[in-house]
Amino acid sequence: MVRRMGGRRERLREGVWIALAIAGGGVAAWMVHPAFALAGALPLYNRVQREGSFDNETRRRIFEQVRERPGQSIAEIAGTVGVSHSTASYHLERLSAFNLLAATQDGNKMRYFVNGGLFTEEERRILASLSNAETRRVLATVIVRPGCYRAELTQVLGVSSPTVNWHLSRLLAAGLVAEEPRGRNRYLFADAKRLKGAFEALAAKVGGTQYDGAGLGELLKLCG
Repeated sequence: MVRRMGGRRERLREGVWIALAIAGGGVAAWMVHPAFALAGALPLYNRVQREGSFDNETRRRIFEQVRERPGQSIAEIAGTVGVSHSTASYHLERLSAFNLLAATQDGNKMRYFVNGGLFTEEERRILASLSNAETRRVLATVIVRPGCYRAELTQVLGVSSPTVNWHLSRLLAAGLVAEEPRGRNRYLFADAKRLKGAFEALAAKVGGTQYDGAGLGELLKLCG
């Protein structure tokens, strides 16, 4: 009987930990009074148990991978966890159906984050856009050359017009760049002051993730 209760207690503790992680509390959440932590996490834990979302070990590993490295695509998750693309896709769909993960569109890819976790929807869009080093390079060029235009970017960066257009579409969709028509031309601008505030907020959150030191520092310097 004692052994059975001990096993139940361990499962409850594990479930509460998962629920706190989903809610964005992380390890720090255990520093509050245990009764408070349990009361706040128990409804989410009950939902996880009811839906059986973590009965599958592969699904649990995929969720942990997204929690530890937010913003990965299906292919990246599959490669890291060591499963096929179709297997990763299936479990990501199930976790999203349980509302445990949120997917953000990034061109023709979907990038996954813990739902209700550390990042806001706007921050997820920004991180999805900045996941590409060339997209960051285009943004950096617009920041230091306000009022440039698309043809100018192709010359400065030494890339084709379709390439510039592809990266700009991501930046425009994420709200990182604005394009203003003036006469026959359209000019590109990046609000350095607004971007600095957004990047500073993100820099405080990305420690230990794939975005830690992956371009935010350099962009912050460019924003002054």
